[in-house]
Amino acid sequence: LVSEAWGGGSGPPSVVDLHQGSISYKEQFVELAALMDFKSISYAEAQKEAYHAVRRSLRATIARLLGLPEEAILHDMTFFSHINGTKEAKTVHDEYWHLHTDTEQYGTFEYTTLLYLSTQGKDFEGGEFVFEPSDSVGDGRRAVVEPRFNRLVVFTSDAENPHRVEKVSKGVRIALTAAFTCDPEKAASIGPGFPPKRPESDEADGAQTE
Repeated sequence: LVSEAWGGGSGPPSVVDLHQGSISYKEQFVELAALMDFKSISYAEAQKEAYHAVRRSLRATIARLLGLPEEAILHDMTFFSHINGTKEAKTVHDEYWHLHTDTEQYGTFEYTTLLYLSTQGKDFEGGEFVFEPSDSVGDGRRAVVEPRFNRLVVFTSDAENPHRVEKVSKGVRIALTAAFTCDPEKAASIGPGFPPKRPESDEADGAQTE
């Protein structure tokens, strides 16, 4: 989808959010459905089911690791990130390498999962995921994760896990970020399910809902 969006964002990172129905294009987000209509692209049923199956699996993993009933773990934001090492940052929003915590940055995250869809040293250079020491927990040492295809990283999203991504120097780094919460109100605020339905006016005109 990023390649179909004429290369996505103007800077290194591009984001595809299937639930909010948006995709990076130049220095803004545009409506994903409109892009797909223009490009005559649609989701295959197998693609939809694969996406939902991955999210269900991530939810079950979080519940197992935390020792909580699966029904207590609710879906939060889920998006694909695509970092292109050949591009330079154009705005502050392109500077993906800064230290942060997910709860502070996104507002609703309680638990974060990262599923890597590309491999360092094969698909890209740089791009390590770095946990920096926290003032609240830990032994004061940093931990570095080397991204590899199908590697899953799971962590709590608040101040105990400040982290950053090293700059990608070459190639394209792709990952799926799926967050979870135990707060029904936060979960309800995330947006529609995937694939999002068209507005009623579009459906009345006979538009496809895929």
